[in-house]
Amino acid sequence: MNRFACIRALGAFLALATVPAAPAGADPASVITVFAAASLHEAFTAAGPAFTKATGTAVTFSFAGSDSLEQQLAQGAPADVFASANELQMQKAVAAGITGSDPKTFARNRLVIVVPSGNPAKIASAADLAKSGVKVVFAAPTVPVGAYTRAGLKKLDGRPGYAADFDAAVEKNVVSNELDVKAVATKISLGEGDAGVVYATDVAPLGTKVETIDFPPDSVAEATYPIATVKTAPNPKGAQAFVDFILSPAGQAFLKARGFISP
Repeated sequence: MNRFACIRALGAFLALATVPAAPAGADPASVITVFAAASLHEAFTAAGPAFTKATGTAVTFSFAGSDSLEQQLAQGAPADVFASANELQMQKAVAAGITGSDPKTFARNRLVIVVPSGNPAKIASAADLAKSGVKVVFAAPTVPVGAYTRAGLKKLDGRPGYAADFDAAVEKNVVSNELDVKAVATKISLGEGDAGVVYATDVAPLGTKVETIDFPPDSVAEATYPIATVKTAPNPKGAQAFVDFILSPAGQAFLKARGFISP
């Protein structure tokens, strides 16, 4: 098993291991479990109480890399809703017969380069990620943010100021491939790397521990977030209610407040 396969396997295990238990004695019809991309942690955690107040349905969350969540759903992990940070993992879920409703795009996000406070490696632009000795931290290629990152770097190959093999040069500087975007953000905030790539929404929770650098225009695609109910949802009515809430103005307000872009 190669190292990326190991990363996926570990991520899948962690996603299953962190599924919260429903309150003791709770009526299954009054509780739902949402599998959601790690980058949605702050927004969904804030939205949860408002959803419960509006519907009477309690909600628990399992946050991890979308690839790990999709893999666990494919293996039968119990959940009511799946919210992915990219369309690929949702398409896999649809193809596997996991989803119980047509996926709907509920948010978008953009990628930024993040460096530790003070920028000790003096990263001024994306081009500096390829400089010798720079320690780069990415999410694994199977994780949505890791895939978005690598696709964007490849688009920079051969542009003015970038070598023809720019993406390969950056990859040589990668010292760690993380299980999800939050792990990338944490490592950079702790100074365990010179630069990483995260979603713009992951920056605010880090406060002054990090600084950001934008990618060149039109180089990195915006991340697209789809949501759907799970076909085997223990609480299908509650699952659809959560999807509807997130798509509603009330749910969208929690996403916008944390920097997500409207779908």
